Amino acid sequence: MTAVAIAAGGGGDAITASALAGALPELDIAAVMSWSWDRLMMDPTPGPRTAADFVGLVDRGGVCEVPQTARLSGPGRSTLPQLARHIPQPLLLIDASGGVVGLADQMRAAAGAFGADRLVIVDVGGDIVAKGDEGNLRSPLADAVTLAAAMRTELPVRVLVAGTGLDGELTSDEVIARLAFFDAKLCRHLRGADYSALQEIWAWHPSEANGLLAVAAAGFRGRAETQRGAVIEVTDAAVDVHDVPADALARSTLAAAISETKRFADIEHVLRRCRGYSDVDVERDKLARRDAARVPTVGPVAEIDRYAVKAAERGIDALTVRRVSELIGAIDPDSAAALRRILERRRLSNFRPPLYTCRVWNPIL
Repeated sequence: MTAVAIAAGGGGDAITASALAGALPELDIAAVMSWSWDRLMMDPTPGPRTAADFVGLVDRGGVCEVPQTARLSGPGRSTLPQLARHIPQPLLLIDASGGVVGLADQMRAAAGAFGADRLVIVDVGGDIVAKGDEGNLRSPLADAVTLAAAMRTELPVRVLVAGTGLDGELTSDEVIARLAFFDAKLCRHLRGADYSALQEIWAWHPSEANGLLAVAAAGFRGRAETQRGAVIEVTDAAVDVHDVPADALARSTLAAAISETKRFADIEHVLRRCRGYSDVDVERDKLARRDAARVPTVGPVAEIDRYAVKAAERGIDALTVRRVSELIGAIDPDSAAALRRILERRRLSNFRPPLYTCRVWNPIL
């Protein structure tokens, strides 16, 4: 049996989907399908990108493959073309412009193009199991759409959840409680070797949740500060991979409310009705209030040093590189890349992508 893996939360989850393809060879993953939905530091356009936004995609008969030569036709950068250089599986684009109904058609096309007879949804963090009304749930749209579309295909669907609580929305305890509610089964503990072929990705990829999962698999345990100052406790539970019954999950989450949508605008409308706003509304608001990016120089290194010392005093073991970028205003692709180069030259002992260490005792760092 062959599968297409679906990265529920976006390009970061595609990395873990590729890692799971090696860790669980019985899945026989032939391709990975992912959103191009990068946060504003990579792509200043709110919301997920569609096939019409790209140049250089390859038509696979109803679904588009993203080769490493593809690019966005306008401002911003998608992480998918660069990711296509690093993962061995073909990388396919999730295009939700036709709503859940249209995306289900793409998933069926992907299965047909790659000889797959089932779908495997991969979610890092665990927000896919949320009821939808949790106060700390900020971005349920991608997970809900992915699940709803997969169920519409009528293909067999597995849902794998890893990195419980690592994306800073639902806590690990909340996710674990929901996993128990669905009688999810533990199927794997991720190890450092599962990510060994993907290590170069962290030199440039901004995903925090998937980066934290990768370092957790390699042995990191401790407190990591992520964007907006959220603190994530990385524990042994982070590396557990859970198999969640897809049918029960689809009936008990936001996926049920959007299963008949035929436009992305319809998905947003349903989420506003259910939650008061959509994920893209939040991005639009952030973009309207966003300051201009700072071009990093040597000066901000001292600023980072001071912050790291104070963070360590608060019990923080590491900052994500994305958090460091946020702190000094390196919030576009060029300034973020410049910051990484400076830190690599001047703070090599701390700069361990995807983390910037505040303490030196953790042996994995």
